[in-house]
Amino acid sequence: MTTKRYRLEYGYMHCIGRTVYTAGVADTEDQARAWVAARSVSRPGDPGIPDEDPIRWCPVRHCHMKRQKPWFAYSEKSAADS
Repeated sequence: MTTKRYRLEYGYMHCIGRTVYTAGVADTEDQARAWVAARSVSRPGDPGIPDEDPIRWCPVRHCHMKRQKPWFAYSEKSAADS
């Protein structure tokens, strides 16, 4: 029997597309759902913006997308994921 695990994800929407980052793994769907619910409200300790994210290097000075909160979600982790 295989136990399902869930990848905790967050990211940002940009004019060039959507970024997705992994914040960790949850052992149950209830834990994953609770993580998303807790992060969906503004809280200190939310993940920072990675250096490679387009928010860091976008040349558009007044882009409204640079002032956004990340989105949060989870997905089922496949056996091929390490």
